[in-house]
Amino acid sequence: MNTALPRHPGPGVLPETLRDGRLVLCEEVARDGAQAKTLLLGPQRVDLFRRTAEVMGEHADECLVSMVGFPAIGPGEVDCVRQCLAALDVGYQQVVCRTIERDLLQCIELMRDAHAGRVLFVVPASRPLASAMLHATPEEALEEAVRLLRLGLEEAAGEVSIDVCLADIGRAEPDAVADAANRLTQEGAEVIMMADTIGRLHPLGHRDRLTRITRRLEPEVCVHAHFHNDLGLALGLNLQALELGHRMFGTSWLGLGERSGLGNTEELLGVLATATDGQLEDLGTDRDRLGISGWRPERIVETARAAAAVLEMPRRVTDPFVGTGVNSISTGTPFVEPEAFQPYDAEAVLEVPRRVELTHLASTRVVEEVARGLGVELSREAAATIRDMIKAEAYASGSARVDLERLLPGAAAEAQLEQLDEQRSPAHQGELLPRTRQVLQVLQAQPVERPKVTRARQARA
Repeated sequence: MNTALPRHPGPGVLPETLRDGRLVLCEEVARDGAQAKTLLLGPQRVDLFRRTAEVMGEHADECLVSMVGFPAIGPGEVDCVRQCLAALDVGYQQVVCRTIERDLLQCIELMRDAHAGRVLFVVPASRPLASAMLHATPEEALEEAVRLLRLGLEEAAGEVSIDVCLADIGRAEPDAVADAANRLTQEGAEVIMMADTIGRLHPLGHRDRLTRITRRLEPEVCVHAHFHNDLGLALGLNLQALELGHRMFGTSWLGLGERSGLGNTEELLGVLATATDGQLEDLGTDRDRLGISGWRPERIVETARAAAAVLEMPRRVTDPFVGTGVNSISTGTPFVEPEAFQPYDAEAVLEVPRRVELTHLASTRVVEEVARGLGVELSREAAATIRDMIKAEAYASGSARVDLERLLPGAAAEAQLEQLDEQRSPAHQGELLPRTRQVLQVLQAQPVERPKVTRARQARA
């Protein structure tokens, strides 16, 4: 056993946290995320899990489950899991295995070295999946799960917690799902993952199904909701589960997971971190009970950036909370009254500063503001001239964004523009320099001091 790390409170603590109403995050980027044709090595997993713990703030030790891997993949995966266990000393660490005895025993042995080890084994709940995975009926699969659970608990001897996943609840009979969860909990499973394995649940049908399941559950049953995003509905399904009283959610950074992925970690945390008190009340909770008051949501963006960088998956401009378009303005009306066009204060919550960008949508005021950020005060006439040039340049190049810095006076401005002009399509060559010289003439006519433009100023803008 790894005695160098402090031991986390033993089995039984996570269910207490869930019954207290605290949100628990199960981060799946390394495990389910691998089915998105990605591979995180041990140090990369450790880095992302540590970053996730920073987001969870003071509640990380009780409210974060890091899904560190799937050991049955092979020796390389086992090595990655061991590296995680040696390095992680916050929250719970969990591995997943199939409904196979040797897999379960392997996982239990591995997790003895964890800070707070957990093993989750998967049991098919629906008839189609039971037939495909075990060549059995759901009833037979449940009996095998009970047998393995008893074996696992005896083997774990109080050092490792055992959880069970009921897979494919969307095609299983709801009462049978609830009865299975009740029985497995009575047998000693701490948490029951309810997985929409094939990602076909719809919020309307899901509400009826999960409500029926929830009402049939015994009070001691703790549910871990795990929804796939094949229909783009995972976030909505997670929020519905939250409204029904469930508090543990399996998500992954960037939404990585099998097929179209899982719910995005950054979206679930972002929605809750930016929610109003009234919105949380509608979900049956509040900031303190859920634990949001102890989070550090300003770390959400940098963690998503780190995941995107290591996985070589650039963020899109439209990605909620972490995309490059967050807190950006490019048109006139939002520039005049930005608060009227923002659903939340991204600078206050996420520490994403407001950014004004020049595109073909720019107004004169937008041009003036961007130039001011570069240390240049423009007259109204100069700003209007540059505005017209920006629009022409954008449509000539087929690119919406225009860099104002290269349009302002500088020692190498014209040389750079000549080089850019040579890279244009033949149809548009020769258009850039005449327009730029027109702008420079307007600027030179202004009795305005134009400080040297620096990259630092541009970054601040």
